[in-house]
Amino acid sequence: MGDRILIMGLNWIGDAIMSMPAIQACRHENPDAHIGILVKPYLKPFWEMHAVPDQILTLDSTRGAVQEIRDYGFEKAFILPNSFRSAMIPMLAGVRQRIGFRGDHRRLMLTRVVPVPGGHQSNEYFPIMAPKSADLVRELPALNVPADAFQTLEDKFPDLGNYVVLMPGAARGASKMWPMEHFEALSRLLLHETAHQIIFAGGGGDAEACEELKEKLGDRTTSVAGKTSLKEWAALLSTAKLAVANDSGGMHLAGAVGTPVVGIYGITDPDKTGPLARKFEVIQNSAVKSRDISRNSEAAAEALSSISPDQVMTAARKLLG
Repeated sequence: MGDRILIMGLNWIGDAIMSMPAIQACRHENPDAHIGILVKPYLKPFWEMHAVPDQILTLDSTRGAVQEIRDYGFEKAFILPNSFRSAMIPMLAGVRQRIGFRGDHRRLMLTRVVPVPGGHQSNEYFPIMAPKSADLVRELPALNVPADAFQTLEDKFPDLGNYVVLMPGAARGASKMWPMEHFEALSRLLLHETAHQIIFAGGGGDAEACEELKEKLGDRTTSVAGKTSLKEWAALLSTAKLAVANDSGGMHLAGAVGTPVVGIYGITDPDKTGPLARKFEVIQNSAVKSRDISRNSEAAAEALSSISPDQVMTAARKLLG
């Protein structure tokens, strides 16, 4: 048996997907290793759809995670988050090699510090997990949606047919959200020009807005926001003709299951966090680009508002063929 490798996973779906190219390369570099990943409980079903992890540990508590890591005897930890706790847990668990980025007063908890490379966020994780593959052509993220997710999705929503998915939410709030009235106008264009249904999707926090859009737009629209499991959401996206989303986890999820995606960006930088997808279009009007913005950035809101429904529809037409 090869090394016992622990990956300290990232906490958001979008970030997790952007770490997948390096995680997949880590498997190629360590074909005989036992690879475990420690994640927040809500991400367990997400990682069950990925081929690399042999073991998924959940961070229910610091003490419990330390004990589980120690019991299994992991020898090496790749620490992807920048937080203090993500470095502390494998140190307390006695993992001999602990590799990650400097920061958050954790230098002494790491046995090796690696520099942060430039470019897309997905580049950052190669020096930690797969340094031999850093300069090679990378695989795109790949998720395998289980058959039962398609079945339970069909049981819940038996009338889904030929559809596109619109996701108006974003975990980072208003600074990443295209105005809802623009989503409504885009929906009307799609309904007028195509024969597709429109499915509004997202988490529980998006449910009210998505239901309002459905009520305004009537037939040929459905809201599933807050009504699907994570695996059902992936199943929904995987059979969509197109997804339109803000710079969000939903956008990255669409790309990871192979769906053509239009990503709408305010002032976040698509060169850093653009979709890792086979077919995609990015819409952005701002010359100002920043990776770190506040949740209620006025500049971001203005940049998003300046993107017209016609601009997004042009990109949608291109991807729909």
